[in-house]
Amino acid sequence: MRLIFRAITCLALVFGLATAQEKSAKAQPGQELLPEQSAAKAKAVLQQVIAKLGGSAYLNVRDSDCEGRVAQFGSSGDLSGFSPFRDLWLLPAKERVEYSSKGEHTVLAFLLGADDLNISHGGVLVTVFNDDQGWILDKAGVTEQPEDVTKNFVEQVKSGMNNMLRSRMNEDGVELRYAGTDLADMKEVEWIEFSDRDHRALRLAVERSTHLPLRWVVEKRDPETRVRTEIATSYTQFVSVDGVLTPLSITRSQNDRRISQTYLTSCKFNSNLSPDLFTRAALEQQASEVAKKGYKDAKNKK
Repeated sequence: MRLIFRAITCLALVFGLATAQEKSAKAQPGQELLPEQSAAKAKAVLQQVIAKLGGSAYLNVRDSDCEGRVAQFGSSGDLSGFSPFRDLWLLPAKERVEYSSKGEHTVLAFLLGADDLNISHGGVLVTVFNDDQGWILDKAGVTEQPEDVTKNFVEQVKSGMNNMLRSRMNEDGVELRYAGTDLADMKEVEWIEFSDRDHRALRLAVERSTHLPLRWVVEKRDPETRVRTEIATSYTQFVSVDGVLTPLSITRSQNDRRISQTYLTSCKFNSNLSPDLFTRAALEQQASEVAKKGYKDAKNKK
């Protein structure tokens, strides 16, 4: 089974994407800086972002528990449908996403890149990632995620905005650059560029008037074809949750084409989630309980 993980990042998150055309960062006159000056200015802008998002409350988030709906958009931009979800994170690299459906749900199959998922007639589908391991639970039981899917999750963690702001920007080998001002989504923004030892190319658009993160851009290049792909995540409708400013609407696009949108209906932080939730054993136990419930329901119908 090939499960190409397309949807979380909600959720990743950590979490979403822009409909406006992506603009490159263009330094305005007077913004040509020496490397040391550029790095210092970039760090100052990022400190403003962190303070706006909640300061120590944002930096000290250990886990999150969010619920909402995720939507898929087709190649022509048409809305294919919504799927309710619950997204649990134990930072930095443990995620559990629970999807629910009431019928044969093609949206879930698309989001997970799995044509052979057993999700007909409704039910719950659960994906779990624990660092470089991953599993999925559907009506057929618990199976391991393919190696390329778990590698993709690890890469999403490494290239995620929140992980960068909370810890990675201070790692050895991570370089910051202030790339000037520009317009994005009809708002004036300051662009910050990041690079690391693995040659990742990451960019953050910060709304100048509010210091809020507006867009996070991850640039990827196919190692064989050298074709470049940009994955952009846009954040809107920030509200304060447990002292942390949290975007309720998260939109993801690929090469300027919107592919998914996440709407959060609730979130809570630092609720002491158990690490046991992010294991295969937890999924096996849930599968056993679902099977027992199904047997009892079938027996009661006779």
